[in-house]
Amino acid sequence: MIKVIPKKGYSEKELDDFFDSFKNQDISWKSGKAFGAVYYPGDEYAQIISKAYVRFLNENAFDPQLFKSLLAMENDIVSQVANLISPEIKLHGNLTSGGTESIFLALLSARDWSKKNRQIENPEVILPSTAHPAFLKALRFLNVKAVIIHVDVLKWDLNSVENEINENTIMLVGSAPAYPYGVIDPISNLSELAVKHNLLLHVDACIGGFFLSYLKKMGTIVPEFNFNLPGVTSLSVDLHKYAYAPKGSSVLLYRNPEQRLSQYSVYSSWQGGIYASTTFMGTKPGGVVASTWTALNHIGDDGYLDLTKSTMSSVKKVINYIESNIHLELIANPDMSLIAFKVKDNSTYELADLLNDKGWYLGRLQNPEGIHLVVSAIHSESIVKSFTNDIDDSLAELFSTNFRSSIQHLGDNLLKRMLNLLPYNQLKTTLAKQAKKSNGKPSKKRIIYDVKNQLSESESNNLFRTIMDRFYS
Repeated sequence: MIKVIPKKGYSEKELDDFFDSFKNQDISWKSGKAFGAVYYPGDEYAQIISKAYVRFLNENAFDPQLFKSLLAMENDIVSQVANLISPEIKLHGNLTSGGTESIFLALLSARDWSKKNRQIENPEVILPSTAHPAFLKALRFLNVKAVIIHVDVLKWDLNSVENEINENTIMLVGSAPAYPYGVIDPISNLSELAVKHNLLLHVDACIGGFFLSYLKKMGTIVPEFNFNLPGVTSLSVDLHKYAYAPKGSSVLLYRNPEQRLSQYSVYSSWQGGIYASTTFMGTKPGGVVASTWTALNHIGDDGYLDLTKSTMSSVKKVINYIESNIHLELIANPDMSLIAFKVKDNSTYELADLLNDKGWYLGRLQNPEGIHLVVSAIHSESIVKSFTNDIDDSLAELFSTNFRSSIQHLGDNLLKRMLNLLPYNQLKTTLAKQAKKSNGKPSKKRIIYDVKNQLSESESNNLFRTIMDRFYS
């Protein structure tokens, strides 16, 4: 770690050595072993997209009059995405830094638009428990009440949604798809409720909007989720996922241009001059705009269809493997390339740990326990074969006697390390007793979730806030 700026800057060779050292700590994502976090279209596409980023590295898209090139590209991006999501419907939108900002702005505009047009002072938003935490984060910042409808995997109770609607409700939320299970929420039903009660409806299509649109072009039957449904008033779609643009690229679309006005920040009396910003961010990197435009226009319609087809081919191979394996079970039949599965005997986290040890990056679900895969273009047939072979080996290891005893010791040590982070002595004692009762269930990750489940939500949040804080300076 370098804690002080060096008096004399490092040479390019020295910097390369540092980068190599840093990179050695990372997962080898280019090997295809990361199911999520990184979306890569292949070297040929990536090289040209990267060149566009460098070409506009120093430009700033904040001022549309200063860099009209970036304004033109952003308008192209929004129009192209709008025409992909809902052809022939006039939409309005902006490029944002990611799904979280798109969601934040959708909620901000809903709050302010509803206050102005419906005089709602204590706004509430109804959302499913499977909705992305970005909604809860934004609602906390915006001081808007979150009304959460519990969804038991795929069992939506629409009557519960309608029962929660009151004079303070400003918006309903649905996901296309819900991230944990890859299944599209009943957006058409939510649309009917939104129209019936004169509410706004935001569709979080951050991970699915682009991919699902190409599935439809392939002739796949996809549940309706876009602006063809009359109740949908806004929709977010990330381009740094299945559009394969660089990180920091998302589009927020609106049906009503007046609602978009509510997301703008304008301060015309500032002593520094008139300040106006279309999104939450001020500075907007020109490289992101240019490289996103390049991704859309270089990969093109045919390229995206090919990437979607190859991805779904890999998805089907993984699903077929899971369904044919006596130890495994799909949690849900996904509408796209997100897969959730589990081990039937409740050893799911143990399997995930073993796959981690073999170099695979996997998501973990809870309530119920599951392994989460985000399959993308980098996951070729050979990668899938390697992955399923490693699952076979891991399952054989999982059900061996030696595994149970060796991982037990590791779980105990991990528990002790976690308990040391807790700020309350009484809680430490309680959890230590609980660990003895459960014999320290055998899994590196399971022990984390077991500890979490002994805490209230507030205590659990504080624990993981403390853990997260240890990572940063």
